[in-house]
Amino acid sequence: MTAPNQNAAEIYYQAGLNAFENKDYKNAFALFLSAAQNGNADAQFRIGVFYYNGILVKRDMVEALRWFRRAAMQDHVGAMSELGIMYAEGVDTQRSPQKAYEWTKAAADKGHPQAIFNLGSLYERGIGVEQDFVRAVRLYEEAADLKVPDACYCLAHLCYEGLGTKQDPARAVRLCKKAADLGHRDAIYSTAIFYYEGDGVEKDDLIALRYFKRAYEEGFPDVKKFIDEIQTGQ
Repeated sequence: MTAPNQNAAEIYYQAGLNAFENKDYKNAFALFLSAAQNGNADAQFRIGVFYYNGILVKRDMVEALRWFRRAAMQDHVGAMSELGIMYAEGVDTQRSPQKAYEWTKAAADKGHPQAIFNLGSLYERGIGVEQDFVRAVRLYEEAADLKVPDACYCLAHLCYEGLGTKQDPARAVRLCKKAADLGHRDAIYSTAIFYYEGDGVEKDDLIALRYFKRAYEEGFPDVKKFIDEIQTGQ
């Protein structure tokens, strides 16, 4: 077996990036694979993504896990985060709450925004660690400050229910709206409902209408009745 060549790996990786940016995904995959086989962690991560999403290759969670592990062992923070997700979900691979926690925490400790949120989610659900809503809130707050949409939305839920923090519907609305403005689908719908019902915020049909229209575009057909009602004034 040929020993890994770091110089070759970097050349292959950069060429792969150029091909990917030009939407030449077939050549990008081949170049990334050459770089990955020569030990490039970024390329190993990208090959994992190809297999995880079934891009050009048959979706293969075992193969994705293998490449993510190789990258993570080289301290690739994105791969660490993905490993945490895969071990938590256990889709076509071994489910391991403990490994999910360990890899997610490793990525979060390195400041990876999505991993910080994911770690909060593990604490909220008690996966691989004792359930702790207070800790979940703190992690969600940290990730929300980094503009992670899921963190804003989940923190809104905990604020609304008073889990791990004081019950605060007004703050829940603000956080939900922030998530919506960052493109979170469910938050767009929930924000519309908050303003339509005047729950935690003063009722405002115009704002509700704006978010209902966005929700409709995002695939919530049932909101059409609210749109029609507001527009007709009934």
